[in-house]
Amino acid sequence: MAAKGLEKPSDWPYALHLLGHIYIFDLNGARFLWKRVPSAVKQGQPELVAAWKIGQCLWTYDYAGVHEAFKGYSWSPAVQQIVAAIKDEYSKKNMILLSTAYSTISVIDAAKFLETNHFGAFAGNV
Repeated sequence: MAAKGLEKPSDWPYALHLLGHIYIFDLNGARFLWKRVPSAVKQGQPELVAAWKIGQCLWTYDYAGVHEAFKGYSWSPAVQQIVAAIKDEYSKKNMILLSTAYSTISVIDAAKFLETNHFGAFAGNV
């Protein structure tokens, strides 16, 4: 469609499209898709805006913000599965990062990576 100069139909599933880029960790693709989405569509699709919030937080390495973005919206059934898959992959990547990149890390910093509060994050290991 883009090669022919045609615009996407108004009912295009932009949130799914954007989350697909995020799922494969193509943040540049997600960013450029967001820039191409018409303003009227952005204003009319709060789920798309919520999906972009995940992308923004990933782009800026806002680890705690990513977790808040996952929880900060009541996702539709059509989008819930991909959001859950992104969340699972993100948690796995963070666990691997913590286990390989750090020999010591503060409880507060680890809690930001792992979506937990720092008071109970490692209660059994103290």
